[in-house]
Amino acid sequence: MNIDNSLLEKYFKGTCTDEEVKLVEAYLSQPATPEADAWFEQVYEESAATPVVSMKRATYRRWYGVAAAIAVLISFGTWMWQWQQKGMGKHMMAMKWDTLANAGNDIKLMTMTDGSEVLLAPHSSVIYNQQYNDTSRELWLEGEGYFNVKHDPSRPFSVQTGHLKTTALGTAFNIATNNKADGTIEVSLLEGKVSVATSTFSCILHPGQMIAFNNDKTQLLPVTFNRQEVTDWRQGKIVFDQTLLEDAFARIQARKGCKIIVDPAFNGKKKVSGIFPASTPVESILEAMQYVHGFKIEKRGTNTYAIVTP
Repeated sequence: MNIDNSLLEKYFKGTCTDEEVKLVEAYLSQPATPEADAWFEQVYEESAATPVVSMKRATYRRWYGVAAAIAVLISFGTWMWQWQQKGMGKHMMAMKWDTLANAGNDIKLMTMTDGSEVLLAPHSSVIYNQQYNDTSRELWLEGEGYFNVKHDPSRPFSVQTGHLKTTALGTAFNIATNNKADGTIEVSLLEGKVSVATSTFSCILHPGQMIAFNNDKTQLLPVTFNRQEVTDWRQGKIVFDQTLLEDAFARIQARKGCKIIVDPAFNGKKKVSGIFPASTPVESILEAMQYVHGFKIEKRGTNTYAIVTP
């Protein structure tokens, strides 16, 4: 059984009719799906070449498949590793998925069906399958979120961020996927205990410890963290504590849903400290940093800023 690429695209965008959905799902259940494999490869390559800086989608949108939620909300480059894992692609696509998105500048609180609470930072999203809480509790995060987990050993609670999986029982922890210029994922434990793992590494975090995961790092060790800086967004603030400028720009970009382009000649390794109300305009934050570090700000378009050396 073969299938047309246009029908695959409709399926993953959630625009198929009921009859078309049945047709595509019958196709995906086959042992070999060369057309879908080729289509995924094409989309993956295109998205990897054009990373998505911010997401602007409606809250509580439902899609027919996980790839639809992924394609609409964020770059395939962040999430498609699941499809690449042997035997996972068709299993993932066979599930039905829900999306919870925060496209604004405020904090969104969501209570899951098991009673666990998810606080989503601005311009962040989670997806989960509709069987959540049946046998397991799995979420996929893009952006930053705080999780207050109800204790239930029979149904492990986990949050997937790229190749990193954080598993908890009853605990509270924060995960940030885009606060660092190099794409480092930070998992910070506030209460309880969590396991953080990839296919080649695992460790247990205790309260006050953080793991900073990056694919380029060969050794990962828990470190202490500044609680005020990690939880700043929950307090309505943006806190920098001896933060590298390049990471400060990444965090502003993530929190404000804007785009900040940094001149390669600019020294982003200088450090900055300061506290700003979360409502502070992007221009005001950048101008405060400019006063100390002397860089030049150029506004390009509606929501894009360039940092250049004078």
